[in-house]
Amino acid sequence: MNILIPNIGRRGYLVKYLKNTNSFTGKLFVSDCDNTASGLYSNNDGAFILPRIDDGEKEYIESLLELCNKENIKIVIPVIDPEILILSREMDTFRKIGILLAVSHLDVINICYNKISMNKFLANNGFDIPVTFDSIHKFKLDFEKNRVKFPVIIKPVYGSGSDATYKVNSIKELEALFCEKMVIQEFIDGQEYGIDVFNSLKKEPLRCIIKKKISMRSGETDKAQTVKDKNIQECIIKLARKLGHICNLDCDVIMKGRKIYIIDLNPRFGGGYPATHEAGVNLLKLILDMYEEIEIGPDFNNYEENLLVMKEVGIVTAKI
Repeated sequence: MNILIPNIGRRGYLVKYLKNTNSFTGKLFVSDCDNTASGLYSNNDGAFILPRIDDGEKEYIESLLELCNKENIKIVIPVIDPEILILSREMDTFRKIGILLAVSHLDVINICYNKISMNKFLANNGFDIPVTFDSIHKFKLDFEKNRVKFPVIIKPVYGSGSDATYKVNSIKELEALFCEKMVIQEFIDGQEYGIDVFNSLKKEPLRCIIKKKISMRSGETDKAQTVKDKNIQECIIKLARKLGHICNLDCDVIMKGRKIYIIDLNPRFGGGYPATHEAGVNLLKLILDMYEEIEIGPDFNNYEENLLVMKEVGIVTAKI
């Protein structure tokens, strides 16, 4: 089978991981809207330039379908949020021509991509979340009653990574930085973890890999250590069942004392995936197996513990 990773960006490591998967015998194609994206020059079988998503959803889908038909693509693995949202609306279009989109259904995407909807879903299902406000007025009411204190975190309602996310220490700072379509959250001073939890096409949890975050760069995990923690594992497997996503969900949590606060849900392969893969869990292979309808049983503990995984700056050159 042939696979496409669209909008590959700098994620050339995904190409390497797939190419090194013994059961993969097809061709691996990549695309981007920018001919300087380093992932286009990885060890792939063909690289293509497609339109920018924000230049027109219809034009992008038409170009993507044309490429899939031309190269006999059977699996598409999107890795950026705007594309995942668009493709979740087109799952039936691709399914009817025999293409598996490694994305969740639209209802799941809408929960994950809206911080207010996400927090409401989490709270309604019994998960701990930071106290959250959608306006300065509401925050001030609780602040004046000593129900919340500085510092606080402000972030966009819609967004990924650390874009426009700030730690704020005073009302003056808050009023200067806060704007429409942002939320204010209490600052949780604890240890942050990233978790990859992978569901089957039937929305059943299959894998759960926990990584302690050591450092971040540009909103992505830069250094992480694989760990095993029964409480986090049980919490995230419960979340996977309640949410009902498909393929990978990249979760961010903060653990303080015995409480596990869920702070972010990304229904895709995130920047922390290399730690999962290097610890011996090949989630990309599971997508191949699901397409081939190979039975996969749950296995939540079969990965290397205390593995430190660090990203380094690499150099890619290409004549264009």
